[in-house]
Amino acid sequence: MKLATDWDAYYRSTPGYTQFTRRITARRLQRVLAATAPHQSQPVSICELGGANSSFIDDIATALNVRRYHVVDLNAYGLGLLERRQFSCPVTTERADARAANGLQQFDLVFSVGLIEHFDPAGTADVLRGHFERCRPGGTVLVTFPTPTPPYRAIRYAAELTGQWKFPDERPLLFQEVEGFCRSRGEIIHRSSNWLIGLTQGYVATRKALAR
Repeated sequence: MKLATDWDAYYRSTPGYTQFTRRITARRLQRVLAATAPHQSQPVSICELGGANSSFIDDIATALNVRRYHVVDLNAYGLGLLERRQFSCPVTTERADARAANGLQQFDLVFSVGLIEHFDPAGTADVLRGHFERCRPGGTVLVTFPTPTPPYRAIRYAAELTGQWKFPDERPLLFQEVEGFCRSRGEIIHRSSNWLIGLTQGYVATRKALAR
């Protein structure tokens, strides 16, 4: 049985290199979300799934007019860290499984950074479904995920070899797996890769269909 990532340990001692990679990711998120948000000139409601102790709230609030920013995660320790911080927009939290969303409030924009790869294929599909269930019709869903480019493979191999790899359940994803599900829920409006952080990340944004 594959081990799960110890998120408590991760939040207690986040690797130093993440300060660099998070700044690059934050700038990319600002550009992508500003370009794909459903109505850039109006206040938007945002839901970040898997966002315990999120690093991106204030960056996104500078790119969009945020009326509410809601963070969903199962990790109580990470949510506790988040709740002690101050932000430039209203922030609420919810301890819940990202796969369970039926009957919950819907948002203009739902996104996650590095969440959907921590599951087997069926679990990844369930988490993607959770994104779309939390998104209002006509809203935007954005997911980022590691994808197995040569740099990703090389960096991960070296980290595993030296005992520095902390994500035993991470499963790098091909675009066709993610896009295959997203196309069943709406129109893909953005697709790109972020190579600058080494562990290459794919970005897929989808406009949720108005009716199914």
